[in-house]
Order: sequence, then structure tokens, then C-alpha cells
Amino acid sequence: MREKRGIPLFILLFLQPPGAWADFSDALSFSDNAFLRDSQLDLRLRNHWKYLKENEAQPTAVHNAWGQASSLNFRSGYQWDWLGFDATYTRAIRLGASDYFATRGLLYDSGGHQQKADAHGFSKFGERYLKVKLGDANAGFKGKAGWQELKNIGVLTTTDRLSRNSYSGYSGALNVQKIRLDLAYVTKTLRHDSPESLALQTQDRRKINAIYTGALSYTGDRGRLAYAFGEAEAYQRRHVIEANYSLSPDWRLSSQIYGSQGLENYKSMAASKRSFDNHAWHYVGEADWINDRWTQKFAAAWTSAPKHNAVGYYVRPLTKNTRGRFNALTSAGKDYTRDKELALVSQTEFEISKGIFSGFQINYGQFNYRNTRIRSGEVALINRFIEPHPVLKDLSVFTLFGYGWSYKNNKETPVFNAQGKYMRSPSLSAEIAVEYKLNLFR
Repeated sequence: MREKRGIPLFILLFLQPPGAWADFSDALSFSDNAFLRDSQLDLRLRNHWKYLKENEAQPTAVHNAWGQASSLNFRSGYQWDWLGFDATYTRAIRLGASDYFATRGLLYDSGGHQQKADAHGFSKFGERYLKVKLGDANAGFKGKAGWQELKNIGVLTTTDRLSRNSYSGYSGALNVQKIRLDLAYVTKTLRHDSPESLALQTQDRRKINAIYTGALSYTGDRGRLAYAFGEAEAYQRRHVIEANYSLSPDWRLSSQIYGSQGLENYKSMAASKRSFDNHAWHYVGEADWINDRWTQKFAAAWTSAPKHNAVGYYVRPLTKNTRGRFNALTSAGKDYTRDKELALVSQTEFEISKGIFSGFQINYGQFNYRNTRIRSGEVALINRFIEPHPVLKDLSVFTLFGYGWSYKNNKETPVFNAQGKYMRSPSLSAEIAVEYKLNLFR
């Protein structure tokens, strides 16, 4: 039997009355589809170079990495005003590297030995998640399920290199006017310098099933207060308190308290794997003065991280390959977070011209070990450029060049010479980051 063929669809469309064709055209219009109408696709280009020359724990070594990354960031609107999908794809390529390049967190270490030949670029979908929303800005809920970046969600955060680290799991934020509750549950992690999905691990590479975390915050007209709690199951428990308050248009005060408690799987590790014995605390106070084109920051911090027969320290990651929420007073080389260490920071910045900022940062830290005062510090020149022209408003350039001094050590514990004195260790650091963002459609 001969097959009966229907009239092609496009002919039927043109045979319809004018009013019917208009209705069909309106049905295809993006303006009537929130999922498409509110979607956006951004291109992020980032060129990043990081350099450090030091001899703290080995003969003089250069840590050098240079790469270029391109990221496509898709953010959908909400279908039916409650369901959407987001994804981020990154392609990073190697431009240069030395041995010890992996400490700079830019390139993929394929062999795990930080050798120059193992430095490679990578490709990955850092984010791919479903999202839901209920309510509005005054009272509502937003949730995500899948691979996602967690920027200061509970005790977790992300970092900005050629790509950002992300986590597999669930997160949600409930807000009621000025109060917000964040919750997250994650089971895997994806480093910012790697395409590999990794299980959560202790420092001696035992598996951790999950991280549970949450935060409660209040944002007022002149300040903000937040408390965060988190636990890497049977490994570490962490507390975070962050507060800031504007005394006037020129002055702002802020403070942070960070605490970590070792649980059974942490305490059972060998002493060489532990950064502290049982608990560690880090306290920070800051004052910022902003006047016309000048910005001045003063900060002080103190750390308690006892460790038997060694120098303990507060460590930023909650587990291996995660990024902890932590605002340390840092140099280009090390965080000032060692046991009983006092850290002082002065940062001055001046806007030379529209969008051009220049300044310097001075870091100083000291603690006592075996009746000896151990000192470290750094002086760094920092420059920022933000293009003010509307066409290039998303172009930014950051540079840092610094000279520092620390001490020869073995896992942060000072090494003394035959005369019983600690040995100084100078360092040179540099960093250049150029970033441009382009909206492809919105």
C-alpha cells in the first residue's frame, strides 16, 4: 500500500489565518519564556602568573606557574518561575612552569610530584546544577543540587585562580528580610587546578563521607554579623564568627574568629599529619579608613594552635582539597597562623587616576619557640587597574611584587643551627592577573 504523505508543516503554517500565525509567533518569542528570556551566557578570560622564590624547607626553590583560561558561564532563567539550570565550563592551558609549580594552584599536576614535566592545562565543567527558587527577595528560598561553587557558604568557600574549586552536593539559602540561613551538604570536591573529581579525605588520605555546614547571618544598615558551623564527618568540626560595623562613612571596624576541633579520625592520625593536637583558634581585628582616593587598613591577629614538641598552626582547608572560609592576614608565601603568633598588617592604597590604584602592604609576624622570638614578614607593592570605559568596564589587571623574610623550618617548626639560633629565610614573590568578562547574551 502506498504511504500517504501529509502536507509539510511549514505549508500548513502559512495556510493559517493571520491571527493564528501571530499567536504561534508569540508562543516562540523569548520574551514570553522566562527560562530563555532571563538566561545569560558570559565569557571569562583570565591570564594568571604566580612566582615564589624561597628556601624555607629545602634548598632555594622557584615556584613558578603561568596559564591562560577561558570559561563559559551559563545562567538560565526560571521555568515556571521556580526551576532552572546553570553550568560553567573552563579550558585552561599551560604557558609556563617550573618544578614546585603546583604550590601556585594554577596548573594540573598530572604526576603528583610537582615536576615541571607534569604541569598541564585542563578542561572541566566546574559547575552543573539544577536550581529552584520560592518566594522573593524579602522572604524566599533558593536551592541547588549538583556540582557548584560555594562562596562563603557555611565554613566552605572557593578560590579564584584560572578556575574555581567546586563541590558536589546540595545547598540552600532561606532569607527573611535581613536574616539569612545557609545550609550545604557535600560529598566530593573538584580542585581549582584539576579536572579530577575527588573524594573528601583526611590529611592521611582516609575517606570522609560528607561535610555538613550552615550559617546564620544578619545584615543591617550599618553592619553584618554571621555565625557558621561545619563538620567533616568524624574528622574536624569548625566554627566561624564574622562581624563588621560602619562607624561613619570613613571608618569601618570588622572582626573574625575561626575555630577548629579535631575529632576521632583527626586525633588518630600520625603527629606529622596533624597541624595541631586537639583544637586551634584564630582571632582577627581590622580597622578600615576610606577617604576620597585613599584607603588604609590596619589589622592584628593572634593564633592558638598547640602541638606537642612542635609549632602548631591553624590550617585553612577543612579536609584535603577543600577551601575553608578563612580571612587570614597573609603574605605571598605563608599564612600568619602559627601557635601563639601575633600578626600585624598595614595596607595603604591610593587611586592615582580613575580606575588606577597603587599601594603597598606590610606584614609582620612573631612568636616564641624554645625561648627564642621567631620573626617573619613581607613588604609588597600592589597595583590594580579597572578600566572605567563602558566598553571595557569588565577588564581588570592586578599585580603584586614582594620581598619577604621567614625562617628555615620542618613542617612550620623552626630549625636551629649549631649555635642554637634560628636561620632566616628570604623570599621573593610576584603575581600578575589579567581578567576580562564579556556578556555573550542576556
